[in-house]
Amino acid sequence: MEQEDTLIEIAVSVDSEAAEAVSELFNRYNGGSYAADSAEGEASGGGAVIEATGFDDFGQPIAGQFRLTVKTYIKPGRRGAQIRRQIEEGLWHLSQIYPIPEPQIRTLRQEDWAHAWKKFYKPLRVGRRLVLKPSWEAFQPQPDDLVIELEPGMAFGTGLHPTTRLCLAALEEHIQPGDAVLDVGTGSGVLAIAAARLGARFIVATDIDPLAIQATRENLTRNGLDGLPDLEVDVRQGSVPDGLTGRFQVVVANILAEVLVGLLDGTYGNVPLAVPLATGGHLILSGILAEKDAMVLQAAARHGLQLVDRKQEEDWVALVVQKAT
Repeated sequence: MEQEDTLIEIAVSVDSEAAEAVSELFNRYNGGSYAADSAEGEASGGGAVIEATGFDDFGQPIAGQFRLTVKTYIKPGRRGAQIRRQIEEGLWHLSQIYPIPEPQIRTLRQEDWAHAWKKFYKPLRVGRRLVLKPSWEAFQPQPDDLVIELEPGMAFGTGLHPTTRLCLAALEEHIQPGDAVLDVGTGSGVLAIAAARLGARFIVATDIDPLAIQATRENLTRNGLDGLPDLEVDVRQGSVPDGLTGRFQVVVANILAEVLVGLLDGTYGNVPLAVPLATGGHLILSGILAEKDAMVLQAAARHGLQLVDRKQEEDWVALVVQKAT
């Protein structure tokens, strides 16, 4: 019998396209934060942890060497065995679509796990001034650097994924001091924090997952953005907010192509994604595989949005569209 202080690690080394699918699978069957199960005394949840390798000395991905390893951790026991079986079956089905190798499975002591995964997270420079810094890493910023401190954890974005980096670069180009910014599907809150660092003064961050809302609020506090007299940040559970028509100069949504189309058309929720966007404002859409950008552009065009920029990293695309004046 496995000890109570152990965890089962399931790890899959994949490219960035497959990483999204594997992360979704892990979060579906093993999502959430660790919490005691009163019936069995077991821990459940954990979600996906993404570790990245293949960066140069400046924190930029090296072509052909950048690789992602998606991991999840399961507490041994009856419930854990069920989760492991579901994950292994799900990985087999995904391997029929993506080039996914056999998962590597090992048992770890919880105290070893709590520290070992941190070595994969280092300060990462994105765009001209933004720097993503794990809370435990020492870093000496340059005079113009805008540092975002995160506590990479078990479920939400850390900036390692190309879609997040594309969004950050687009935000840096389009946010002006004093702007209002809406972040739909905020996750860890990294894009909302970046918006504040770039000079936005009214920010609404939404997510349908209550754990994401908690993570965002914690990261806002970690970055000293609570209670500032010239900054208002509203973190709320949900999707596109109602009652804020034309309020935002910048709207960002880093989700998936099919979901973005649904948000644009108002299929998810009652408010189409372009409604809160001010005339002349910019909507940043990411989480899009290159082969699916046409469907997102078609949906954007249906709502009077014109393409002004397209950014691509590996197989992922971010589209910047503008509400016509």
